[in-house]
Amino acid sequence: MCKIFLVRPGQTDYDSQHRVQGSLNLPLNEGGFREVEALIESLADQEIDLILSGPNEPSHSTAEIISEKLDVPFKSSDLLRNVSQGIWEGLEVDEVKRKFPTVYRHWEDAPLEVAIPNAEPIEAAVKRVTKLMKQYGRKDKQILIVAPEPLATLIACNVEGRKVCLHHHPQDIKRCKLQTLHRA
Repeated sequence: MCKIFLVRPGQTDYDSQHRVQGSLNLPLNEGGFREVEALIESLADQEIDLILSGPNEPSHSTAEIISEKLDVPFKSSDLLRNVSQGIWEGLEVDEVKRKFPTVYRHWEDAPLEVAIPNAEPIEAAVKRVTKLMKQYGRKDKQILIVAPEPLATLIACNVEGRKVCLHHHPQDIKRCKLQTLHRA
């Protein structure tokens, strides 16, 4: 059985401003570095065989810092790049909800059916996650995956066999907090 530790990257300025980051490449801010340091303390007693992250700056930096501090191998995979959210990127979440209320609600409930202009279809991201899990999730390993939202939720849905839905669940991954998933 594969044990997956799923973590969202540390905070960026867009996170603190409640903006849609999507595929934009923003660095961790001071709060993000503090979050990563606190996360490392909670990981100290965990056995981790490999750390995976996407190429996006916040994920890559978070994974790299954890890798160095815990002396665990780290790989970056394009399969873990964040989902491009097209014309929503850079907008405040409340602004997206106000300007696109019906599309936003539908995107949360049935993301496979929604096409945000200039965005990556969620179906394409689901296929990337499926490929990643076939590649890494079948081994008897303990893997830490650093992935931003909405990709982190798609990974959790895949591992737990849940329907793809972007509504927040009680066990949703909070930024720089550990969620443990088991894949049989």
